[in-house]
Amino acid sequence: MERVIQYKKLADLKDVGVFLKRLSGTDLNNVPEKFGSSVNDAIALMEDKLQIAIVSARCAITEVGEKSVTLENGITLTGEMPPRVLQKASEVFAFVIALQGFGEVKPDDIMVEYFMDSLGSAYVECAQAYFANEVQEILEKEGKKRTHLWCPGQHKFELQNQTPLFEMLKPDEIGCTLTKRLMMVPVKAASGIFGVIPTDTEEMLRPCDFCGYKKTCPGSDKGCAVI
Repeated sequence: MERVIQYKKLADLKDVGVFLKRLSGTDLNNVPEKFGSSVNDAIALMEDKLQIAIVSARCAITEVGEKSVTLENGITLTGEMPPRVLQKASEVFAFVIALQGFGEVKPDDIMVEYFMDSLGSAYVECAQAYFANEVQEILEKEGKKRTHLWCPGQHKFELQNQTPLFEMLKPDEIGCTLTKRLMMVPVKAASGIFGVIPTDTEEMLRPCDFCGYKKTCPGSDKGCAVI
């Protein structure tokens, strides 16, 4: 298993507006005049001071049990969902994404701070989509494909899996750590896995199928954000 660390400038994440609209309803192409300067100042400050860091690794699966999945490096994912998600997978791509510096930059304007919070989530989701596409391109060249994205604490993919993912990836090197309650610091961060499956495998499980909101999802009119 080889860990890979990469960095992305926020200005290079071209689709951030798409994710911002999904998350907050803010349309970068149609910002009300009274908020325009605040949004622009938030973007300028973040692009100047912050960056995205991604640490990832690809690891073979050695055993899929009833309530556990063991990887070749000895790391084990536990709970009911990992074996269901990875039952047809031969490998796992695992990652942690962090918006480095978020929380350390304190703007003087409360509206700038408000938009920085929404933009921070959008930048992380945009980076997540970037990484997902990168994994898909790698696998297509090998005649394989990936599963949907599954994140600890979401879609019934048990939160305790933060611990083995962090043990595996050691994201403290990019400034991302876990609290005792398994929450990530900085708060604008994401972790998750993709399973590697054959192209002719029919993938039946979708994270949306296990979402508590389902048809009442507040973001349903903004487009599904599932990767």
